Amino acid sequence: MIRQPSTASQLYAWWRAALANPDLPRHDGVPECGYFKRRMVKGGPWVVARIWCEREIDPETFELSGPERLRCEVDGEYCDPAHHWTYLTPITREEYDALLHRRGLIAEMMTARQSIDLSRRPLWTP
Repeated sequence: MIRQPSTASQLYAWWRAALANPDLPRHDGVPECGYFKRRMVKGGPWVVARIWCEREIDPETFELSGPERLRCEVDGEYCDPAHHWTYLTPITREEYDALLHRRGLIAEMMTARQSIDLSRRPLWTP
């Protein structure tokens, strides 16, 4: 039996569909690959998250030599994708990169587990 790896098109199909339709149903405990954002606390800054698939592929036959595993990174920490799945909001890759860049420029956004009081002072002034 030949075990073919999932294609990128298959792995990211839900994410692409969710970008087009934000009301797309999501199944608890069944994470999908893609780029996302979430808040770690109410009123906190947005943090980036991504879910991807890791797999071992035989270099000679191009068949899977082990199971495909979903991996997750939220705010720079590796974690269980199922744990964060229901809190994630799909975003484009460009939004992901921009949010990641903006976090490096704005000190208040670096403390993901603290609420931000926007009434005290604006975070960003061009």
